[in-house]
Amino acid sequence: MGIRGYGRSSGRSAGRQSRWLLLAAFVLAWAGLIGGVRAGDGEGGLREADAETAVAAPEEDEEVSPLSEGAPSGVVTLPAAPVRVDEPQPATPVVISGLAENGIPNVALNAYRVAATRMNSSKPGCGIEWSLLAAIGRVESNHGRYGGAVLNPDGTSTPEIRGPALDGGKFAHISDSDGGRFDRDTQYDRAVGPMQFIPTTWRSYAVDGDGDGVSNPFDIDDAALASANYLCTAGGDLRTAVGQRRAVFAYNHSDEYVAQVLALARAYGSGVPVDSLPLRGDTTSPVPPPTGNYRLPAAPGPAIGASDRTPASGDTVPVQTGGAAPPPAGEPAPPPGGPPPAAAPPAGGSSQQGSGGGSPPPAPPPAQGAQPAPPAPAPSPLPVPLPAPLPPPPAAPANPLPSLQDPPPLPPPPAPVANLVEGVTCNVAGNLLPDLPGLPECPR
Repeated sequence: MGIRGYGRSSGRSAGRQSRWLLLAAFVLAWAGLIGGVRAGDGEGGLREADAETAVAAPEEDEEVSPLSEGAPSGVVTLPAAPVRVDEPQPATPVVISGLAENGIPNVALNAYRVAATRMNSSKPGCGIEWSLLAAIGRVESNHGRYGGAVLNPDGTSTPEIRGPALDGGKFAHISDSDGGRFDRDTQYDRAVGPMQFIPTTWRSYAVDGDGDGVSNPFDIDDAALASANYLCTAGGDLRTAVGQRRAVFAYNHSDEYVAQVLALARAYGSGVPVDSLPLRGDTTSPVPPPTGNYRLPAAPGPAIGASDRTPASGDTVPVQTGGAAPPPAGEPAPPPGGPPPAAAPPAGGSSQQGSGGGSPPPAPPPAQGAQPAPPAPAPSPLPVPLPAPLPPPPAAPANPLPSLQDPPPLPPPPAPVANLVEGVTCNVAGNLLPDLPGLPECPR
């Protein structure tokens, strides 16, 4: 009985053990599944569940750029890695034409061209175009004319251009890094000059572009060359679309900014004739490589020039667009500061000489079997303008004045006769003495 009772007890004990084993196996299997999900992160990236955790609570040292270190909690900070937008809003043609409509000051245009030429001479693998620098200069400061500033002949602006304080309110928090030397702010940094460098990045790329012995972020000659160096360093080969996007995105971490700058660069490159314009400046000297923490963004703040509509002034090269009104026939309007661009031939080949001079190109022969097109009616000759009628002679006055003429000469007075003696010096009519010829009559 004891054996039988033990057997019943052992059976009940074995059943309980079996249930515990099944429960343990289930828990282990679930744990293995979770472990497999997390183990898969290294192969295919973050799973959906883990991605939410990574976005919601990233590590603090990976979240904030060194530029925003020490920022108080709750303010806008600059991320350590640029945040890309999946579908950035493209820049519309209306926006681009609005940005380009008031042209480029000749001082700025020369600075962009000199900087690109010198950068390509120093770093041939870059292939930067002047139009890319011009697009950034327009969006960042309206070519040094932001807020009504005047771009001077030496490349500086009056007054100097400084962006808003990067205080973490609307724009990323960046504490003062230069003691107010460039931005005149000892609490926060501000982007400065026509290309809107923050002081930290300017110190890495500062260069004397015009040879005056000073590297000045407020001088567009220096700032344009520093920008060219920055873009080439960040983008690599700027002859490719990938290199251009990478370079501009590094300048300002915004996909909308990139789309706007690249569209504007295309508008400038096709709408501003520069081939015949001279270059004034150093285009061959080597450009020194950047120093220090040179991978920081050049202009992380707002693009203040994108909304600026300061009108063109001074010597400015306009942008030629397809929608512009054509100049009068035979009188192409040359851009200020340079000779007129060569007229493009019409579609099909040769161009006509002058207005009405020369003969049009012959029409191609009709295809075999096709009916020849009826000849175009000859243009009616232009009417020859009649000569303007001569003005009528002036009307005679109502009371004409008598014409002045010399009066007839008076007869000479008779010569006085002294001692008139009849028959000797005068004659007496009717007396007995004969009258002598030629003598006057004696007075009675």
